[in-house]
Amino acid sequence: MVENSYLRYTLALIFATLFVYIIPWVEFFGEEFHDIHFYIQRIIYLKEGGDEALYSGISWLFSEPLWKGIIIAIGNLFEDYRAVLYGISFFIVFTYSSFLLKRVEFYIAMIFLFNPMMVHLFIEQIRIAFAFSLVLIAYEIYSLNRSPFVFILLVMAPLIHTAIVVFYAIYAVLYYADSRVEDKKYYLVSIGIALFIALFMKYGANIILMMVGDRRANYEKVIESSSIAYSIAWFIIAWILAAFAEFKENQSRVMVAYAITIMTFFFFSSMLNMFAARYVAVIMPFIIISISYLPKHFKQGTYLFLLAYNFYSFKYWLKLTLI
Repeated sequence: MVENSYLRYTLALIFATLFVYIIPWVEFFGEEFHDIHFYIQRIIYLKEGGDEALYSGISWLFSEPLWKGIIIAIGNLFEDYRAVLYGISFFIVFTYSSFLLKRVEFYIAMIFLFNPMMVHLFIEQIRIAFAFSLVLIAYEIYSLNRSPFVFILLVMAPLIHTAIVVFYAIYAVLYYADSRVEDKKYYLVSIGIALFIALFMKYGANIILMMVGDRRANYEKVIESSSIAYSIAWFIIAWILAAFAEFKENQSRVMVAYAITIMTFFFFSSMLNMFAARYVAVIMPFIIISISYLPKHFKQGTYLFLLAYNFYSFKYWLKLTLI
């Protein structure tokens, strides 16, 4: 871990610059990231006076009004919309990397933030990544003091992406169960929570979205799910953490349970034919930190397993012909 804050932020700046501005991801990928195109289209549409549905009450909260305000501001204040979106990506990568560098070794942080899943999160799925970046900043501030700014950031995040509410709910349940469930049973609870959320999002969430008139109703019908082969690696890591993680503080126990919940949720979602890879990407810092709580040999083995998985992901993503 990098304890010197000046060095940590410098390394995070270098990594963010390399990741966002130096590496030609579009050329590697072979086409523009789809969400970037949609963001730019929406910016132009709203700038030209395009109409969108009006919401009130709880529907307004689900409509992500802060993100819409950011989109409108980009259209009114800037000419190069793509550059601004990449600027947001730069902020996201800097936040994630500086958060992680404070808690794990430099090379570990860089290796495991450098994978296709994180490329899509940082460059394409910037709305949810930006929202969770605010959560990470709130976490950092809260660890130093009890500033009211923490509350402001936590309120802002779901107004950018409503999925943040799910992350909050998972943390609340795990925090409540922490003092009431002993030993390894706690991790069985986290796996049970993951299964419940997957079933709810498959069969119940769509009903709620339709009731509030949310545009994401029936979203699972238009997006391809991740394969079980792709998600099972995270399921394996979750079980390794559940069986062998060691730590001294209860807060670390909650973080490990949080990582287990999201990783097993990804696996269950794949079984139910839902797309959930981005949830693993969003909390990747927590997963990497949780692995650091494993005994030495298990930790090294898990890192090597994840490194091989990342290499395979790049091979598949870039359609490399390496053996």
